[in-house]
Amino acid sequence: MSWESQQMDAAVAGGQIPQEAIRLRILANSDNPADQVVKRLVRDEIVKAMNGWAMAPQTIEEARQTIIAHMPEIERVTAQVLESRGFKYGSSAELSMVPFPTKMYGNEVYPAGDYEALRITLGEGGGQNWWCVLFPPLCFIDAASGEASAASSTETAQTAMAKADAKPEKAAALQAAPADAPSEGVAPEAKFFLWEMIKSLIDWIKSLFA
Repeated sequence: MSWESQQMDAAVAGGQIPQEAIRLRILANSDNPADQVVKRLVRDEIVKAMNGWAMAPQTIEEARQTIIAHMPEIERVTAQVLESRGFKYGSSAELSMVPFPTKMYGNEVYPAGDYEALRITLGEGGGQNWWCVLFPPLCFIDAASGEASAASSTETAQTAMAKADAKPEKAAALQAAPADAPSEGVAPEAKFFLWEMIKSLIDWIKSLFA
């Protein structure tokens, strides 16, 4: 069973975060729209890389060992995304106890505290973060906002699976487009990046009046 297949199994089982869990947290350099956009691009490439891992861990210790074994790949993918987009700042990745604020996840409130997580820091790490549960994989990406949301029922999971079949970009939180998806080329990619920057700028302006 691949890591990608295990996502759906875990989602159907329920949306609560168990005691033994490993989170994924990606910290943007700042709240500048461009920094927020590249954070999402890093997320997408990390997701794609993880979906290429052959075996899905069955225990938290196996998950730790899998993440540690692939840490050089995680660091390399992150650095490549930043470099390809012209960002000069560096990045780091670590598996450790990471401070989290109080979070609403599905119907549950999780208190602030230190939780085990794979933390990827871009530049200064001073911007808004994106997070999800890496093991067991219990959350989905909201394609509209790019934020994580819990899969709280079988119906939710089945809906997400149906959407994933039709549109890979709306798949589960750790599900990326198929490896054999056709390349869109440089021009469409540039247009996508510009559109993401525009959307982030609009969201940032709205937040000033919220």
